Amino acid sequence: MRLRGYLLAAVIAGASLGAVPPRAAEAGALSISPTELLLPATGQTAFVTLRAAGREVIQGQIRIVRWTREGGQDAYAPTRDVVASPPAMRLAPNQEMTVRLVRRSNAPVRDRECYRVLIDQLPGAQEDGVAVQLTIRHSLPLCFG
Repeated sequence: MRLRGYLLAAVIAGASLGAVPPRAAEAGALSISPTELLLPATGQTAFVTLRAAGREVIQGQIRIVRWTREGGQDAYAPTRDVVASPPAMRLAPNQEMTVRLVRRSNAPVRDRECYRVLIDQLPGAQEDGVAVQLTIRHSLPLCFG
């Protein structure tokens, strides 16, 4: 009796795998390096390398937000203190690009300034058929000081 239950579960699992279109299972893979950016107080510029590691074109945007802790919770605020250049990406398969992150102020950093580099990987063109499209957000810490 127990064997019959296992066989039924295996058949259902196998049938459900066949229901996923093969192209839907291939997400565009974005490789990011480094994943943490810690600069000295005198630092002004950091670099992040983005690489399309999959078989699809990857499009996205890069934004910077101020990152603080308030009451034990992360708090984010828009900022122009640090900018990303370029602020958008379009990578062909196996293509690589470098994004420059620049602190605009020449004033010395007091204590520590922290930001989050938000890299939003936007969904590609929708293909025929049923598909779920997601925006994937990568959030990298960037701290000066």
